[in-house]
This record gives sequence, structure tokens and C-alpha cells, in this order.
Amino acid sequence: MQLTLSDEERTELVAAQQSSRNVRHWRRYQAVLLRAEGVPLATVAQTLGCTQASVCNWTRAWRERGPRGVAEGTHQGAERRLDAEAEWVLAGLVEEGDPQTHGHAATNWTAPLLRTELIQRGWSASERTLRRTLHRLGYRWKRPKFVLGRPDPAYAEKKSPRRASGSHGGSRRAGVVRR
Repeated sequence: MQLTLSDEERTELVAAQQSSRNVRHWRRYQAVLLRAEGVPLATVAQTLGCTQASVCNWTRAWRERGPRGVAEGTHQGAERRLDAEAEWVLAGLVEEGDPQTHGHAATNWTAPLLRTELIQRGWSASERTLRRTLHRLGYRWKRPKFVLGRPDPAYAEKKSPRRASGSHGGSRRAGVVRR
């Protein structure tokens, strides 16, 4: 079925297409414009990389509702896997900071450990979901900083200015410093 656009409708459609920053919307507007120019349905579909059914649907939506009909609606996405209570428990585990208190042989929480702990408590979510949830809750992951467990008691003496300059007072015996 041939689609005819008035000059006003064509101007409105071109303006909507140019102002759209969404590629999906742009393709829909382009399909309607090409159909209005008399380009065959199969050619429009092939040119835009979509099905002929999509082109027909977009053309019908344009006829029924104008530019609003061609514009794509919002996508809500899937329901969250972790409810508010699970997020609260997750935040509590991270704030607590010590997985050893829950029987894990680790010093820091990791996504797999958090997932295991939540599964034991009745919530199932992937590690990626946990990472996204933690990010949304304001947590950021950084590599742990290495801290020497038992500092050398003679560290200050070893780094003294006299020792650092190479002055050892002529003695070649290790560990002896003349004053």
C-alpha cells in the first residue's frame, strides 16, 4: 500500500528524524520516508537491515499516530533479582567487612563469596547482578593494597641518613655502624 505524505507531514517527519539521537528511531523515520517516496517494501527492509514486517508496522503506526506512533516506547527491562531486603543484607555484609565471621576462608568479600552467602540466605543472583547492585549502592571495587604484616624492627636504623649515604666508617663487618 502506497504511503503519501503532505509537505507538512514530511517536514515534521524529517525534523523528528534529525532531532532524534536514537538510531532505532532514526531507522523508523527513515523507513516511513522511503515508503513515502515509493521505494518497494523489500528494498526498504534490506536497506535498513530489518524485516518487511517491521517496515509495515512502522508505516501503519505513522498513519495511526504520526511521529509519536513511530517513536519507540520506553523499555522497563526485567524485574530486579534482588529486592530491597536483599540489597540491605548485601550492604550489611560488605560493611561488616569480614567474610571469616561467616565461615569463609578469605579476608575480603568477592562477588563469588557474596553470591554464595546470599544463596545460603535464600536469594539467587549472578555475580554480574551483584556487581551492578553494589555499584548502584555506591560501592566501588579496588585492588587491595599490600601492607607488610610484620614490619622489620630495624627498618629505621637501616634507612638512617648515614647508612643511606654509603658511609660505613671503614668497617666491613655487616650490621656494625660506628658513631
